Amino acid sequence: MPKNTFFNLEYSKRKKILESAINEFSDKAYEQVHLSVIIKNADIPRGSFYQYFTDKKDLYLYIIDIIKEKKMEYLSDAFNRSDIPFLDLVLSLYKLGIIFAIDHPKYVKIFDKLLHNQNEIYENIMKENLKYAVDYYSKLINQDKDKGLIRKDIDTYTLAKIISDLTTNVTINDLDLSHPKESYEKMNKNIHHILNILRKGVETHE
Repeated sequence: MPKNTFFNLEYSKRKKILESAINEFSDKAYEQVHLSVIIKNADIPRGSFYQYFTDKKDLYLYIIDIIKEKKMEYLSDAFNRSDIPFLDLVLSLYKLGIIFAIDHPKYVKIFDKLLHNQNEIYENIMKENLKYAVDYYSKLINQDKDKGLIRKDIDTYTLAKIISDLTTNVTINDLDLSHPKESYEKMNKNIHHILNILRKGVETHE
């Protein structure tokens, strides 16, 4: 977390530092980002940076926290719905994830790089978050099994893992930001196709 001296800065200065960091981390993998570039673009002395953050990792983790909080602002209403079937919830989460990606493409680029690099930071942070998601989905799946909405022979963990991967990987590669409306419609159509397969299966039954 940033030091108190960072939060004591004027908003415009804090914003400039974070924008500089977000630009770099969205453009390059964590290991390829040079702190000197962030400091230069933020227009602050190198010594001042260390009054605000311990190191590059400290800054990066703070940005990851910002991204997670911002995404939860988009998803929280759907997560609070306990009255809809699980697959309908998945559809809502995916649609909101698309909107988040369109509104915050740089955030999604940063997350996408973290998910694909799976470095030490991924091991320390994302792994636990993804486990929490699978556990959460497993609970909802079992509830729908009890209601007769999902077949009892479906393996709960496997379905939960599939859905976790699906909702996590709304990536910038799936978006055409020059045509956000068309991009949203295309991705929305894709998720309907995927959920239709999950609902009905792929094999014919005579």
